[in-house]
Amino acid sequence: MAFVGGGRKNIALEHAAPAGWVGSRRWMRAVVAVNLATHPLFTLALAHFGMSLSVILPCEVAIVFLEWVILLSFYGRYCASRLFFASIVMNATSYLTGVLISM
Repeated sequence: MAFVGGGRKNIALEHAAPAGWVGSRRWMRAVVAVNLATHPLFTLALAHFGMSLSVILPCEVAIVFLEWVILLSFYGRYCASRLFFASIVMNATSYLTGVLISM
């Protein structure tokens, strides 16, 4: 479970990663909401299915789309492509943080 640890670091990094593109007061609330929704689901999936790459990668892809939907609820569809890219960056940041923490 070391891969999933470091939640506060993930939130801080995910907030900083795409903040320049989306930045607003709502951004931190959106990032926290995204993490509150996705991290427990990801943790449960890993606990149930194991921590193999064949489990982690599909979960990461699913989480990108879930994060995108949550971000759309905060910002609306007018910047959907930018939010999708932000979701990819946030998820990649979170994944790399998890890999580094687990080493």
